[in-house]
Amino acid sequence: MTVETKTFDLYFQKHGGTYRIFVSVPADPVPANGYPVIYLLDGNRTFPMMQAAQENSGFCSAVTVGIGYPNDSGIDVDRRYFDLTPPTPLDLIPTKFISSGTFATGGHDTFFASIETELKPVIEGIAPIDRNRQTIFGHSLAGLLVLHILYTSPDSFQSYVAADPSIWWNGRSILTEHAGFMESKRARDEKAPVRLLVETAGNQALREGLSPEEAALIVKLRSGPAGKEIAAALRGLSGLRVSYKEQADETHGSMLPYAVADTLAFALNSSSWEAR
Repeated sequence: MTVETKTFDLYFQKHGGTYRIFVSVPADPVPANGYPVIYLLDGNRTFPMMQAAQENSGFCSAVTVGIGYPNDSGIDVDRRYFDLTPPTPLDLIPTKFISSGTFATGGHDTFFASIETELKPVIEGIAPIDRNRQTIFGHSLAGLLVLHILYTSPDSFQSYVAADPSIWWNGRSILTEHAGFMESKRARDEKAPVRLLVETAGNQALREGLSPEEAALIVKLRSGPAGKEIAAALRGLSGLRVSYKEQADETHGSMLPYAVADTLAFALNSSSWEAR
């Protein structure tokens, strides 16, 4: 498998802030309609996982794009919470997530706007892209953003992958968008339906070393509707094809590389992918 990989920093004008962008382009001949493209949130972690998935599977016919942060660790906790969340009152944010006095929420719409109107044109300048075969992947809070984009701008991508999405965030406000999406009178194209894959972790064991208060908080956050219930409710909706998979033996963290690998097969409609 041969791909061309490049890394560059891009300033998001609408959202603010510089992001590290990772791109791989297949060496295969360009398809008649351009390459399918897979956008990966949390790109510092997920882009290398996607490269490994491509190596293991032999799939190399998609452009992959990781959206990450320009620092040595690849992690910027405060920026990530701002980028991926709706405006969230402090009383709905577990205090353990507040890592500095600059912690803020509410940037998800401008972050997405920069992806849609600034990053996508840059990628299309690097390689010919099939605009009818665009996929976006996110895990945890990034999975929550994937659902938000589906509910508010479903035509932006044709395939959506939400891995263990943080439905609990902001008092489960995403459920309001979920209900509105289901009830919408907006015409949906049954001939070219949007595709959604939801994956969840089956191992809900609490990690060792938690205080009783932290353990109680995690149990509370996990209660109520989650990804499985979201997928079940959306199944059968006109113009939407829904698949669901539980990573039975994996935790919220350990499921990530497996979900990324599934995203590759799902995005390319591989025969190895079996919708559930």
